[in-house]
Amino acid sequence: MRRSGWLSLVFGALVGTLVIVLLATTVTAPSNAARTDCVRLVTSSSTEKGDLIAELAERYNGTGRTFDGNRCAKVEAFKKTSGATLDLLAEGWNDIDERQPEPQVWLPSSSLWLDLLRQRGKGDLIASGPKTSLATSPMVIAMPEPMARAMGWPSKGIGWRDVLEVNRKGGWASTAPENAKWGNFTLGKDNPRRSTSGLAATIATYFAATGGDYGKIDTAETVQFVRGIEASVAYYSDDSVAFLKTLYEEDQKKPTPYISAMAMQEQMVYLYNHGAPTGDPKRLRKDPAPLNRPLVAVHPSEGTMLIDHPFLTTAKASPEQRAAAKDFYDFLRQPPQQERFRDLGFRDPAGRGNDKLAKGVHTEGVPEPRPIEIPIGDQIQKMLDGWEYTQRRGRILLVLDLSGSMNEPFDKNRKDKPYSESRIALLKPAIREQLGYLHPEDEVGLWTFSDRYEEKMPIGKVKDVRGPMLDLVDNLTPKGNTALYQTVIAANEKMRREFDPNLINAVVFLTDGENTELGTREQVLQNVDAERLDNSVRIFTMAYGAEADSRVLDEIAQKSKARGYQAVDPYGIDKMFVNVFSNF
Repeated sequence: MRRSGWLSLVFGALVGTLVIVLLATTVTAPSNAARTDCVRLVTSSSTEKGDLIAELAERYNGTGRTFDGNRCAKVEAFKKTSGATLDLLAEGWNDIDERQPEPQVWLPSSSLWLDLLRQRGKGDLIASGPKTSLATSPMVIAMPEPMARAMGWPSKGIGWRDVLEVNRKGGWASTAPENAKWGNFTLGKDNPRRSTSGLAATIATYFAATGGDYGKIDTAETVQFVRGIEASVAYYSDDSVAFLKTLYEEDQKKPTPYISAMAMQEQMVYLYNHGAPTGDPKRLRKDPAPLNRPLVAVHPSEGTMLIDHPFLTTAKASPEQRAAAKDFYDFLRQPPQQERFRDLGFRDPAGRGNDKLAKGVHTEGVPEPRPIEIPIGDQIQKMLDGWEYTQRRGRILLVLDLSGSMNEPFDKNRKDKPYSESRIALLKPAIREQLGYLHPEDEVGLWTFSDRYEEKMPIGKVKDVRGPMLDLVDNLTPKGNTALYQTVIAANEKMRREFDPNLINAVVFLTDGENTELGTREQVLQNVDAERLDNSVRIFTMAYGAEADSRVLDEIAQKSKARGYQAVDPYGIDKMFVNVFSNF
């Protein structure tokens, strides 16, 4: 063999070996998910981007990415409303409801929650550092397209004063005779103490009322304006994601919109119009089925808030977790991940949108939203305190199951407390506590049921009936069967007969079992089916314990355009009541 041929063979063998080694290195490099020495990093994200963060965390864990030499991180992603996470952080993390671990990274929708944490004197729970943002989305008034056009959109800007004016002039009939079928202007809004959309809408309303002068928050004119807006609220959801799911399902069923508008992030309008109203990226469709009434993202003419989606590291995070958090943040800010945020309707961290977003939320040719001045922490707190008095008051019929099973242990298979305590004994203190939280001007009454239903306390102002009702609750004694269907129908019909258009009319219905008396599921669902939110009764259901018929209760809540809640653990009873009554 010639020397040149031999050298060629040797060189070729060396190159081939090197390629094989490189390929083997690339293929066998372990992902973070497969390693056992990675830093555990727990994140808690706001619900509207929770599924996206979980997807990107999985992507991060699969990269084999390292920092500080050969350190690696394994990210665990959870989601919870921003307000609920704030409460847990401020009170010392003890998530007895969903049992999420304490996070080292908090991803609320807005930096406003950090301001409120500081207002509580707990700002040191978040590590100091430069302000960071993953994406942005302005707060908008999302309206079914026919209703937006009836108010002059898109040639005319729509603001909070226009919303107020519709109802002052007699409802939708004031826009055109044929629109009388829509009834009054009904607004969907989240509870501002729990949701960023609700908080941003409250701030924007005060901005419109004061002309941007937050020194006028307490004036009579401001209170009157804000109270007028709040009077159109159908009920206060604890999470707009759940509200949107119902709205999306109803689009295919009803000939007219059952709500006039919803205060939410622009990003959620994009997801709604593209088949993913709950924020789940897996449901996103490039060419979704056409909606009868797509939503329009109306930027309030007075101005609106740009919600900044910060990335916050907690002070309890170890040095290794802080380094891991920084690496995860850097990863999320890289172009492939940022493009994923754009796919789901977010703007970039500087507030810039794109043509795809404008088309998806029907704002082509519409001026960009005008940002408003962000109030400081004590001004926000003053608005929240004022909201307690300007919010639409509730007229609530509390209906409690008093069948014999309420005497049984919460969990028959456990001997330790509180599981071994009777269901009625665990329920009484939760009711007492919640009655203490109701506003004095709310209205409440009490029914119980077993073989039949019985009125225990007529509906009256909380300030007048709270004391007697507490005494009644203390003396409740279970016995008999479960006339669930009859009671739901009777309670709904009573509230419809006595419907007060100035209040949130609702039934709060709790049971630990399933129907044992006359009636059918079909009869109940037909009876409670709500056509519009301005003339129907919301039925919020509570499935108490593992034996409750949660499927039927959820169906009843959904048919009445409310929500169903559940407590399958005695530690979740208080949380269930808080979630239910946050709607009022």
